[in-house]
Amino acid sequence: MARRPARAAVAPEVLTRELERLLSDVAGTVDEVADRPHPPPESLHQLHREMRRLRHALGIWQRLLSARDRTLVRPLDARLKRLARLVGRVRDRDVMLDLIEGGSLPKPSGRDAWAVARLRSRLRDDARTGRELLRVYLRSERDSHLFEGLRESVDFVPRRGAAPQLADVLKEEQVERHYDVRTAQRRARKRPSSGRLHRLRIEVRRMRHLSEVRRRLEPTNRLAFPTAVRRLQSRLGRLHDLDLVIAGLDPELKATEWGQLLRKERRKARASVRRALKGTRWPKPAKSASSTSAGPTGS
Repeated sequence: MARRPARAAVAPEVLTRELERLLSDVAGTVDEVADRPHPPPESLHQLHREMRRLRHALGIWQRLLSARDRTLVRPLDARLKRLARLVGRVRDRDVMLDLIEGGSLPKPSGRDAWAVARLRSRLRDDARTGRELLRVYLRSERDSHLFEGLRESVDFVPRRGAAPQLADVLKEEQVERHYDVRTAQRRARKRPSSGRLHRLRIEVRRMRHLSEVRRRLEPTNRLAFPTAVRRLQSRLGRLHDLDLVIAGLDPELKATEWGQLLRKERRKARASVRRALKGTRWPKPAKSASSTSAGPTGS
């Protein structure tokens, strides 16, 4: 009888080093944003991205810990999630301003220009106020030792047999992420509502974060994030940004010619997403012993 091939174990120490790297990145950017009177949009974007990556890796780490240690990590993760949401809200204002002041949106005509100028002024005030509040929250969490607590949680000792368990966790995550993306894609293709397209954007982003983690933990793993999915993620991001702008318009602007042009631009972006959905072939996840627990993977 042929012997089954041995599972490739992933050393938990590799995940520990990755968590330490991500924590160092987040803590450094928090210092930069919290201590600068006017942190630039690039710093907020970087902090938001780093926090998402840290939370993703932290979620994998928690699955290796004892129940007691997990109860200690969850409140820290909840605080990190709350901070990430605050960063995201401030960054949304930056996105709106960048689109309105940039060259990728239709320019308002003379009679609409004054209302757009007033909108820009309000967004700048909102962004400035949001930054001030965010800096207060960041300094508060930093001074209350959030990041020291996260560093201590990285020193927790995983349960016995964590090396093969980590390999299984990564495989399970891969199956779950593919299943969630394929499910969201199928629903969005059937009825591309704003809610369904937003859910698809989130699931694609989560799958991309997992691909990044696996490449660092498993250097020999040839699994790559598909190029077609990268393009779709970019188109979904463009659509999401247009949704932000239109949702944030002043009432007087929604009925203007410029408001109508924005909605036309959003229809074009949505049509581009729908074409991409029809042309994107979703890769099937590698089979694993736990794949049945993640649900069906067919599209």
